[in-house]
Amino acid sequence: MSDLDHSLFRLANGVWIGPELDTCMIFLDRANDHGVVWLVLLGMLAGLGGRNGRWAALSGLVALVVGYAFSEALKNLVMQPRPFLALPDVRLLVSPPSSYSFPSSNVAYAFAASVAASLATRRLLGRWPVWAWAFLALAVAISYSRVYVGVHYPSDVLGGTILGLSIGWLCALIGSRAGKNEDSGRPTNPPMRASRSGD
Repeated sequence: MSDLDHSLFRLANGVWIGPELDTCMIFLDRANDHGVVWLVLLGMLAGLGGRNGRWAALSGLVALVVGYAFSEALKNLVMQPRPFLALPDVRLLVSPPSSYSFPSSNVAYAFAASVAASLATRRLLGRWPVWAWAFLALAVAISYSRVYVGVHYPSDVLGGTILGLSIGWLCALIGSRAGKNEDSGRPTNPPMRASRSGD
């Protein structure tokens, strides 16, 4: 673990703090736990976005599951202790997780879900949806909260971000192609022939 990583962790966890930030970061941590906030958002996208929205939501859901699975597998390979176990005087604002630290699973599936849904919509519609920026901002805020509440180093967040972006891009590619193939495979009604007078 580098000195820079430790220094950045100390800044986020012990210097750039305040009562209002504590409340906000704890709320973000709880909302993102088990992907709850993303399941709600993807459900809204599927319900309100029509056919393209359903494909985008499905891409995001698959990316969320894959992102979680891959990040948990990496944790068990790297086996890096959490900062509250390795460093003194860490402000631990949430219940201590029992898993390892690198990479952050919460960050991985947050970015995977947000990027997959956004990119799939971009490929299906040919333009960026307005809500994509809100999805990205939420993923960034959740990433910062993981360091702030004392459960991850900045390098854990960076690793989760890279993993999530990669998985999100791949799931968006597959999901949008499936959506386009479904659309192109639908039969079209032939134009009605104009009736002649006397028929």
